[in-house]
This record gives sequence, structure tokens and C-alpha cells, in this order.
Amino acid sequence: MSRVRLLRPGLLVEGPSDLLFFERLIIRQLEETLHARALKTTEVLAPCETAAVHSTAEPKALLLAARELAQRCDVLFVHRDHKEVPEALVLLEALADLPQQAAVPVVLGPKLMTESWVLADRAALIRVQPSADLAAHPHLQPADVEQGNPAPSHPSHPKKVLANVLKKARRSDPGDYFARLADEVDLSVLGKLSSYQRWLADTDEALKRKKYL
Repeated sequence: MSRVRLLRPGLLVEGPSDLLFFERLIIRQLEETLHARALKTTEVLAPCETAAVHSTAEPKALLLAARELAQRCDVLFVHRDHKEVPEALVLLEALADLPQQAAVPVVLGPKLMTESWVLADRAALIRVQPSADLAAHPHLQPADVEQGNPAPSHPSHPKKVLANVLKKARRSDPGDYFARLADEVDLSVLGKLSSYQRWLADTDEALKRKKYL
């Protein structure tokens, strides 16, 4: 009987709240993908391997941290919000000389930001916070969340929309609900977002390079 293969994901995020959402989401998506299509039975190890610095660190420190982290995992996800994705691509170029046994790096770049993906599944918001006010949610279709205005003062800014949706629930700290939403969000709903589709495609390519798919 063949042995179960292990996959250890790594993750660099912009901030602590991003880790709460993305870590569980990454593991769920990897489990779903590998269960359906892996070349052999694979177990995704949790939690993700992380570093002491965020992906917003100055380039030299970030590169050193990313190189060290890549030695401890199989696929390394680098989170940057959409407008900073070019900076993440520069990092990937700098990691091009990693040894074959090191992780394959993948950019995780929500459009516009983490909160856009958090807002995509309206039903999940209600499941996690029954008093969530969907009347304050201007985006009726999942893909609409990628069309918000990134200006912090604009009413459709994702952080502002999320704050208004959860105002009645009296929840302002992402630690109250980001991890739970990562467990509840429908992956097929996220799959309607162009930035999520791009991440899935890039992740598939990384898994193929590491011979998981």
C-alpha cells in the first residue's frame, strides 16, 4: 500500500488579521483540490509555516525570511493586496534560484484586498454573524466585491462595507470572525472572483511542479 504524501504550505501575509483568514482558507482549498485530483493520497499539514516578518517588510529582510521559509514548506503563498501584487512578483523573481527541494512560491493577491474575499459570500456572513446587516452590503453578486473603490473614505471601500455590515453585530476586531468566515465561506462562491481564479491557476501550476497533481 502506498504511503500518504504530505504537503506543508507556507504563508507570508501583510498583517495578523490576514493570517486568520488566509491560513484556514488555503488549507481548505488545498484539501479540496488534492482530494479531487492528487496523483496520490495527500495530507495537507496545518497550520501553515510562517515567518516572523510580514510581506510588507523591507525587501532585504523579506527576501531573507522568504528564503528561509521556503526551506520549510512545499508551496509558499505570498499575500499582497492587489495594488501591491507587482512587488510580490519582484520577490518571486528574486526567489527563482531556490533549490528544487524548496517551496514553489505563489502570489496570493485579492482584488482589492482581503476584505473583498471576506465579503464575497453573503450567506456565510449571516452564518457567522446572524445579526449581520446585508442591507449595508452593496454587492449582490460575488464578483461585484472586486469592483469596490480602494479609497479609504469611499462608501464602497471593502473595509468600510464590512464594518457597516457587522455594525449591528458589534464586531470590529477581525479576530472575532475572520477565522470563522474562512471555515464557512463557500469555495465555489470565491471561485467566481477573477483574483481567486488566478490564485487557483497559479496554485495548480505550483502543485504540478512539485508533482502533487
